[in-house]
Amino acid sequence: MTLSGLVSTAAHPERVVQAAVDGFKKDPSEFVGRLIPELIGTKGAGLARGGMRLALKEGMEGVAEQGLRKTARNAVEDAAEDASRQRGAKICEKDPVDVATGRMVLPQIDVSLPGQLPLVVKRQFESSYRLGGWFGPTWSSTLDQRLEVDTAGVVLVGEDGLVLAYPHPAPGVPTLPSHGPRWSLDRTDGGYTLTDQKSGHIRHFVDRSDTLAVLEQLDDRNGNWITFEYDADGAPRYLTHSGGYRLRISTEAGRVTALHLASAAVDGGDQDLIRYGYTDGHLTEVVNSSGRPLQYVCDELGRITSWTDTNDSHFSYAYDDEDRCTHQSGAAGHLRSTFAYGAVDPGTGAHTTTVTDSYGQTTHYLINRRCQVIAETDALGAVTRYQRDRYNRLLSQTDPLGHTTSFRYDDAGNLVAATRPDGREARAEYNALGLPVKLVNPDGTITRQTFDERGNLTSVTDPSGQTTRFGYDEGGRLTSMTDPLGHTTGIVCDRAGLPLTVTDPLGAVTRYERDAFGRTTAITDPTGATTRLEWTVEGHLSRRTAPDGTSESWTYDGEGNCTSHTDPVGGVSLFEYTHFDLPTARTGPDGVRYEFEHDTELRLSQVTNPHGLTWNYAYDAAGRLVAETDFDNRTLTYEYDFAGRLASRTNALGQMIAFERNELGQIVRKDAAGQATTYAYDFTDQLAQATGPDGTALTILRDRHGRMISEAVNGRALTYDYDELGRRTRRTTPSSATTIWSYDVAGRRTSMTGSGRSIDFVYDEAGRELGRRFGHITLEHSFDALGRLTSQSVLGPAGRRTQHRQYTYRADGHLIGIEDQLSGKRRFDLDLAGRVTAVHAVNWTETYAYDAVGNQTSASWPAGHPGQEAIGNRTYTGTSLTRAGQVRYEHDGLGRIILRQKTRLSRKPDTWRYTWDAEDRLTSVTTPDGTRWRYTYDPLGRRTAKLRLAEDGETLVERVDFTWDGTVLCEQTTTSPDLPHQVTLTWDHQGLRPVTQTERIVAADAPQQEIDSRFFAIVTDLVGTPSELLDERGEIVWRTRATLWGSTTWAKNSTAYTPLRFPGQYYDPETGLHYNYFRHYDPRPPATSPPTPRTRPRAQPGRLRAQSPYVGRPARAEVRAAGGIHLPARFQERSLPPRRGGAGDQRDARVVRDQGTSAERHDRSQWDPGDKQDHVESRAVPDRR
Repeated sequence: MTLSGLVSTAAHPERVVQAAVDGFKKDPSEFVGRLIPELIGTKGAGLARGGMRLALKEGMEGVAEQGLRKTARNAVEDAAEDASRQRGAKICEKDPVDVATGRMVLPQIDVSLPGQLPLVVKRQFESSYRLGGWFGPTWSSTLDQRLEVDTAGVVLVGEDGLVLAYPHPAPGVPTLPSHGPRWSLDRTDGGYTLTDQKSGHIRHFVDRSDTLAVLEQLDDRNGNWITFEYDADGAPRYLTHSGGYRLRISTEAGRVTALHLASAAVDGGDQDLIRYGYTDGHLTEVVNSSGRPLQYVCDELGRITSWTDTNDSHFSYAYDDEDRCTHQSGAAGHLRSTFAYGAVDPGTGAHTTTVTDSYGQTTHYLINRRCQVIAETDALGAVTRYQRDRYNRLLSQTDPLGHTTSFRYDDAGNLVAATRPDGREARAEYNALGLPVKLVNPDGTITRQTFDERGNLTSVTDPSGQTTRFGYDEGGRLTSMTDPLGHTTGIVCDRAGLPLTVTDPLGAVTRYERDAFGRTTAITDPTGATTRLEWTVEGHLSRRTAPDGTSESWTYDGEGNCTSHTDPVGGVSLFEYTHFDLPTARTGPDGVRYEFEHDTELRLSQVTNPHGLTWNYAYDAAGRLVAETDFDNRTLTYEYDFAGRLASRTNALGQMIAFERNELGQIVRKDAAGQATTYAYDFTDQLAQATGPDGTALTILRDRHGRMISEAVNGRALTYDYDELGRRTRRTTPSSATTIWSYDVAGRRTSMTGSGRSIDFVYDEAGRELGRRFGHITLEHSFDALGRLTSQSVLGPAGRRTQHRQYTYRADGHLIGIEDQLSGKRRFDLDLAGRVTAVHAVNWTETYAYDAVGNQTSASWPAGHPGQEAIGNRTYTGTSLTRAGQVRYEHDGLGRIILRQKTRLSRKPDTWRYTWDAEDRLTSVTTPDGTRWRYTYDPLGRRTAKLRLAEDGETLVERVDFTWDGTVLCEQTTTSPDLPHQVTLTWDHQGLRPVTQTERIVAADAPQQEIDSRFFAIVTDLVGTPSELLDERGEIVWRTRATLWGSTTWAKNSTAYTPLRFPGQYYDPETGLHYNYFRHYDPRPPATSPPTPRTRPRAQPGRLRAQSPYVGRPARAEVRAAGGIHLPARFQERSLPPRRGGAGDQRDARVVRDQGTSAERHDRSQWDPGDKQDHVESRAVPDRR
C-alpha cells in the first residue's frame, strides 16, 4: 500500500520522484490528511530572525499604505495576460521556470489538512512578483489574498500569484475579470464575495478601508467554512475550520514566523508545524520538525539566487534585468540549464524561449502575446502546436504527425465537446452549477449524473441504464452509497467529512480513529482486529502496530525521504539519497547493497548490483529511453516516431519488433522480425480482431456497453454473461463447459456451479473465505488477527476430517512452520533476507544457500525425490545459470535457455534443445529421445496449442489446445491417435486460485457430446498452488509432495492429475519447465527463461516499468495472474527490484506430469505413499504479504 499524498504534487516533475522511492520503503498504509511542509518546486522548512527593513508597518492596511495597491493595479495594466494566469496554466521547465515569461516559480504547500473543504496554506515565489506581504514581497500566499480598490475598479491579489482586474460591481450585479478565470465578484454590505463556480468555493472579503478588503472567510456550497482571523493591527492570527481544525499563526514585524496546529501536540498543547526566518524582510529560512533549515539566498530585489536544502544539496539561479531566469544549476551540475529569450515580433507579439539542458539539447517554445505557448519544438525537431482562447482554455492540440484534437466550450467556459483525430466526438452537458449531467462517449453511449442543489453528486447512471445513488447529510458529508440492485453501504463521517465508520450492505463495520491532523491512527476491521498507525509531524508514517502487537517503523530525513525501515523482527533496511532526493543506495537487512546513479537530467542511468554488475540506460535528445544494457551486457534499443510513441525495439540478437499505429495511437500492425500481426478495433476503441503471422485469428465481440461477450481463437469461442452490476455470471468454454456465479449484497461470490456441480462460499465479516461446500465436502479456513491463514481443514461425509493443516508465522509474516495431518510437521530456517535456507521434517531435509544477489548457489534434498541430478552447487556466468549439480545449461544471446543437458553415468547425457521467437516465446523443444514439440500462440501472445510431431518432424501425433480466460488458463483439450477420444480439462477459479477441475472425455467429431466425466475439487496452499484433488466422495485422489522450489512428485496410488502449479503456471513435462503467459520456469535450479527482466520500459515513451518475480522487502509485491510478481506503480521509475531468490521465485511454479503424455519419456514423478517418506511434504511458501 502507498501513503496517499506522501509528496507535494504540484507542477514540478523532477520532484514527483519522491512518491516513487517511498514504494521502496514498504510504506504500508493509505491515509487521508497530512501536513506537507515541502516545496513542490524546491525545498521547505523555517526560522524567524531579524532585519525587517522591508517589513510592513501595520498589517494589511500597511500594505496598501506603502503603495503595493498601486503596484497591483500596475501589474494588471502592464501585463494582464501574465498576471491572470493560474499556476496550472503555466508551462514550466526545469526547477521550474515559466517559459512564457522566464519567471522562476516555486510553489509550496506548507499545510494541508483533509476534509470536504481542505484547510490548505500555500505560498508561491515568482521572480517578478512584488505584491507579497506576510512572507516577503516576492511570495504570494493564502494569507496574502486581498482586494485592492481604486477608481478604476477592484484588483484581486490571490494566492499562486494570481492577479485579476474587475470593474466595480454593484450589489447583486456581479462582474467578471477582464482576463483569467471566470470568477465573479459581487459587492455586499461591508465587503465583497468572490465566487469560483467550478469549485463551488466562495471567498468573503471584508472592507478594511476604502482601498483594501481582506479575506475573512472561505466556504463551499455545503456550508463548510474556513475563517481568517486578524489581530488589532491586521496581522493574521488564526485559521479556523468548521471541521474542528484551528491553525495558529505567529507574526513579527509584518512577517509570518511560525504556524501551529492547536491542541495537536502529544501533551494537548499546540503543535509547532513550521517556522520561517527572514533577512532584510525576505524569506531566507524554513524549518520543519527536523530542526534543519532549508536556506534561501536572495538578492536585493528579493529574488532567490540559491537554495540549500536540509541535506546540504545546493541549487542556484541567475536573472536578467527583466527578472527572467537565464541560468540555473545544481552543485553537481544537475539540471544545469540556460534560458534564452527572443525579441518580441512587433507584428504578431510572439516571441521564442529556448531552453538548453545540461547535455546541450535545446527545446524551443513559441509564445504569443497572451503568454500562451502555441508551439513546442523538442530537441529532435518535433513540433507540437496549441491553440487557446483569451481565457487560456485549450482549443486544439496538434501532435508532430499532424493529428489534431480540438475542444469546444459553452458561454460559461464548460468543456462541451472534444473531437479526436479520427473525427469522432465526445460531448457533455452541464447544469446551472456547471456540473456535468450528461456525458456522451464517442461510441454514442451515455452516462448521466444528477446533483443536489449544493452540487453533491446524487446519482450516476451508466450506459447500461444502471444507477448508483449517493446520500449526504446537511453538511454535504457522504452518508450512503446504493448500488443498482439496492444494496447500501453506510458511511459516518466526522465534522471535516472524513470517514469514521463504513458499514457494508451485510452490516459489517470498519472503524477509523483520527488525530488532530485528520490522519488515521487506528483501523478496526469488522472482526475487531485493530491496526494502529503513528505519524511524523509532516505526515510520514513512523510506526505501524499490527493487531497482534508486532510493529515496524520508519525514519525520515528533513526532506521527507525514508532513511530506514525496521521490520517486525528487527531487520533494518537503509536508504541513501542525492540531489533532488534521488535514491543512490539501498542496503537490505542482510547487508546486500544496490547502488543507483542518475544523469544530470535526473534520469536513472545505472544500477549496480552487489556483484558489481551494472544495468545502464541511455536517452535520446528528447529524454526518451533509447537503450538499456542489462547485467549481462545485453542491449535492448528503442526507436520512436515523431510523436514520441514507441515505434520499434531491437534486442541483442538484432531482432526488431516494429509497430504501426493509427491516428489514435492504437497499434494496428506489429512486425516481429518479419512475422506480422494485425489488429482492428471496434466502435468503443477496444480490440475487436487480430490475426497472427500463422493465420491464428482472434475475434472479440462486445455488447453495447463494451463488455466482452465472446472471445474466439480460430473459431473456438469463450462466451460470457453479466448481471446489472457488470459482474460476470456465466462462462461457457469451447467444449460447452458452463460455469455460473452468484453474489451476495456485498459483491462477494457466494456460489459457483461448474459442469453441473455447485459450490457455496462462506465469508467472515472482513470478507475472508471461511469455507466452501460442494456436495458432502467442506473446506474450512481460519485466520489470525492479521488476516493470515492459520488452518485449513477438509471434511468429508459425516464431518470426517481427511486433511488438516496449521500454519505458523514469524513476526514479519514469513512462514516458519506447517503441521500437516498427512505429511507431518515441517519447519523452515530463514536467513536475514527472509529466504528459506533449510526445510526440516521427519526423514526429510532440504538445504539451500544464496549469494549476495539472491542467486541460489547450492541445493540439496532427499534421495529418492526426482531431480537428483540437480543437487549440488550452481554456477553462473553473469546472471545466467550454467550448471546446477549435474545439469548443464546453454543460453542464446538474450539469456534464453537453448540447451539443458543432464549427465548420466556411463550413458549418453539427456539433452533438451529449445528455440525461441523474437518475442521471447518458446516455439519448439526437442527432447532427449528426439521427439519434437512445437508451440503456437494467439495474437495476444497466449499459447493456443502444443503439438507433438512424428520422427519426420511434420506429422502430428498429439495436439493439446488451450483456452484462456484473460491470462488465466481455463481449459485444455488433448487429441491424439493414441487416445480413442478427446480429453478435456476445464478449470474454474476464485480469483487466481483454481477451485475445481472437470475432466471430460468427448467424441472427437462431436466435441459437445460427452462420453464420460469426472469432477474434482482443488485444495490449494497459501498462494494458490494445488496441493490435493478431491473427488465427489471427498476422497483425496491426488496429493503432491514437492521441494521448496517446486520439484514435485505425487502418490503412486493417485487416480487423478492436474498440470496446474503456482498461480498462472502450467507444467510441460516435455520441456521440464512450467509455462505461464510471460515465460518458463525451471523449479530445480531454479531459473526462468527468458530471463526475468529487472526493468522493462512501458509503452509510453521514456517510462520504465519494473516487473520481476525477484522481489524482497520493503517493496510490497502482488501475485499476478500470469504467475509473476508485479511491482506497485508507485516506485516503477525509481529503482530496480532488490534481489533474486526472494518470495517471488517461491510463488512461481511447480513441476509434475502432464495429461496424455507418457511418463516414461521423462523424470519419475510419482512417490509411494507407503514408503518411509509417506508423511513428509516439503512444501514451504514463506508469505511476504
